Amino acid sequence: MTLHEAIEKLLSQTGQPMTTQQIADELNKNGWYKKKNGSSIQAFQIHGRTRKYATLFERAGSNVSLIRQSISKTKAQTTEKQKVIKKTSRSAPTNTKTSFDPIANSDTSILILGTMPGDRSLELGEYYGHSRNKFWRIISAITNKDLPVTYSDRIQILLESKIGIWDVAHKANRKGSLDSAIEDEEPNDLEGLIASLKNLKVVGFNGTKSQALFDKYFERKRNIKYILLPSTSPANTGMSFDNICKQWQQLFTKE
Repeated sequence: MTLHEAIEKLLSQTGQPMTTQQIADELNKNGWYKKKNGSSIQAFQIHGRTRKYATLFERAGSNVSLIRQSISKTKAQTTEKQKVIKKTSRSAPTNTKTSFDPIANSDTSILILGTMPGDRSLELGEYYGHSRNKFWRIISAITNKDLPVTYSDRIQILLESKIGIWDVAHKANRKGSLDSAIEDEEPNDLEGLIASLKNLKVVGFNGTKSQALFDKYFERKRNIKYILLPSTSPANTGMSFDNICKQWQQLFTKE
């Protein structure tokens, strides 16, 4: 049985929406799906798989339900929902953009959150893909590692340094790449990801917009340190590279 088949079976049996963390916990208990490496299923993996099979699953924040369960709602509810969808469709902009899956593993102790990928990143399918974005240069500096040329090697540096990355917004309307242009955002399942990262100690916000979006949708955990960091965006020209790196070094500071 594949992971999405196990999720579908579980939701069919429960007959009601479940959070990604609840689904992961239940599948780890019942053993319907086993990962090849034998490790536990994580909430962010449920997030990624249900997002991939959008024709089967409906998402509402961290809650997941089957499409057919949603269809079985009362006629009045369905009719009202269709009216809303039609109204939204007529006025919806054509600049809807979607973020990537998270990069993290069970060793992750630092999670860096951006807003959502810029246009160049979306074209490349890579986090922080713009050549003038300072993110990878900063990571190289604060980890004392040479900056790799390939994207896969850059990801490896993150994982070796116990750093994970994701964006607060799963989907949003945005013309261009500026954070100030983000509208009608839908958050990622950060609650599920954070709950699954048992070694997480620090969350760093890559810029003020990332922090504002996080605080809009999520509560801060008492056992996690939250740090506002200077944005790595090319639009941030008000601080020298060395000073930005000094601020980012806080990610490794123990209290």
